[in-house]
Formats: sequence, structure tokens, C-alpha cells
Amino acid sequence: MPKSMTGYGRGTSTGEGLIVTVEVRSTNHRYRDISVRIPRELAELEDKLRALVAESLARGHVDVSVTVEEAGAPLKTVEVRMDLAQAYHAAAKDLAARLGIAGEVGVETILSLQDVVTVKPVSVDPDAAWQVVKAAANQALEALARMRAAEGESLARDLVHRTSKIEQLIARISERAPVVAEEYRARLEARLRELLADVPIDETRIAMEAAIYADKINVTEELVRLASHIAQVHSVIEQAEPAGRRLEFLVQEMHREANTIGSKSQDVEISHMVVEIKSELEKIREQIQNIE
Repeated sequence: MPKSMTGYGRGTSTGEGLIVTVEVRSTNHRYRDISVRIPRELAELEDKLRALVAESLARGHVDVSVTVEEAGAPLKTVEVRMDLAQAYHAAAKDLAARLGIAGEVGVETILSLQDVVTVKPVSVDPDAAWQVVKAAANQALEALARMRAAEGESLARDLVHRTSKIEQLIARISERAPVVAEEYRARLEARLRELLADVPIDETRIAMEAAIYADKINVTEELVRLASHIAQVHSVIEQAEPAGRRLEFLVQEMHREANTIGSKSQDVEISHMVVEIKSELEKIREQIQNIE
């Protein structure tokens, strides 16, 4: 059964003093395109996370967002350069004395001065952190897969419905085509009898002209190929492999056959049915843009 390229999944895992949440959003895209946002302290895990996501998706644009909270010890350390703080304090006292300004420089003021305070991320063991991130990512990907599968089933049902309508139109065209040829033969004979009222009509010649016309408008091969493509669509959507590209090709081929039938037909009824077929194919084409 085909899978939709649209979906969302979320997973959370705790370990190594971290609470990791991974969110995955996917949308339709011609190729596979993965975008990852991850905190700086876990940046070295980005390639592993990207590879893990790639294993689950063959096509589509995927946004992966990783957020981290503290589950115990802080994830950052604060370092104060005492030598620089003392130098700032001494300079401030000296300046106050020189200018005759009373008052003390507060700690808050000194801490706000450049380079006095440095905030650094705590070093995290990448292998241990990866197990936490991987667990959260797998949860998110499983939820994403469920949503994509559910929407894929809905898309598959719609494809079956629309291809069934096309099959009905094929049957109607198959019934109508011989009638069109016979109507032409009758019109040809009637016209000749009108023009050559006093002259014997060559029935063989009429039959030959009618046969030439019937061959000219014959769309049997196109109808057979169109039906074959529909059968392939049904087969493809029953398979587990990604179906989007194959379905795109089949719809393109069906459009080609429908155009040929339309160009050969000189009958209003058949032309209307061809328009209906092309309308259904366009709706199918729009739907398969969302299929992986």
C-alpha cells in the first residue's frame, strides 16, 4: 500500500541527564530532502540522525527538530575570570577617585562587562547521548510512519475509485466506436444515393470507404493500452515499495493514450468521454504528488 509523503511524529526519551524531544514533519517533494535543527552541544550527532531519518523515507522534504532539557545537572557551566573582574573593579575605583565620584561599583555591573563571564556547554558523551536521541527519533519516526500509512490508504482508495471511473469510460468508448463507423457508412451511402439518384451505387466502393474511415478512427490499441496502465496502477498500489515515481510515469502514459484517442475521434460523444478521462487523470496526478 502506498505511503503519503505528508505526516508528523514526536518522540521523547530521557537519559544521561537529558530529556530529548524529537519532532519530525514531512511534506511532498520530488526528491528526499532532510533538514535538521539540533542544539549545539549535540551538533556532532547530526549526521547520524540524518542517516537514521533517511532509512525511513525514500522521498519527501523532512524537517527534524531536536530540543534538549536538563534532567539533572545543568547542561551549561559558568566561568568567571576573576583576574579580569578585579582589573575592572580596580580601574573603576581608580577612575572614581580621580574624578571625585563617590560610590562603589556593584557586582552586577562587573559581571555585565565584556569577557568577565563565559557560559560554556557541558561536555556530553556523544555515544551515550546518541542512544537517547536515537530512542526519541525512533518514536517520532514510528508515529510519522503511522500517519503516512493512514493517509496513503486514503489516497489508494481514491486512486481505485478514479481509475474505476476511467475503466467505465473505456467500456463506453469501446461500445461507441463501432457505432460511429457504422453511422459514417450509413451517411456516406445516403449522401451518394442523393447525389447519384439515377446511377447504380457501387456497394463495394462504399464498403471500402467505410473500412478506410473505420481504420482511421480505430482506437482499440489505445483503449487496450489504457486498460493495461490502469491494471498496473492497481498492482503498484498493492506493493510495499515506494510507488510515487512509478505512478507518475503511468499517469503520463495514460494521458498520452487519451490524447491519441481524442485526436482520432471525430465523434462528439467520444470526445466528451475523453475529456472526462483527462479530468480524472488530472485529479489522479494531483493526488500522487503526495505519494512517496
